[in-house]
Amino acid sequence: MSSKERDLQQAQFAKEIQHVFREYRVGVKADSFALMSTDGGAPPNTFRVCLIEDVWLTIHLNASGFMILKAEADPKPASASMTKAALYEVRPHIQAPFESMDGLLNSVSAEYRARFQERLCHKLEKVAREREKEELGAS
Repeated sequence: MSSKERDLQQAQFAKEIQHVFREYRVGVKADSFALMSTDGGAPPNTFRVCLIEDVWLTIHLNASGFMILKAEADPKPASASMTKAALYEVRPHIQAPFESMDGLLNSVSAEYRARFQERLCHKLEKVAREREKEELGAS
């Protein structure tokens, strides 16, 4: 891969990480996204995020997708049992590639799945109400 191609790929990865930071705020702890410094030995395109269950994930983005490099409990979890259960759920997925951040979060976080379902139900209810209004207005 040429230097120019590598720079272009890095720019695409950076753009995707920024997208993740914006789009997945609802499914993780508020303001927990942090880009890792390569000075500290982290590979480029690596970031940390805290699941709602108080599990910190170190995630790397490469051409294969998103990969959990490390999972660790928050030192002061709100619920130790929930954090322990979440760590148990995350561990089999460490080093496994995911095509999307959504796929990763769906696989490792019961709270993310619950919030996703809740948001989906609200959107479907909104569509149903709008259709109902349209039908009432047409009759």
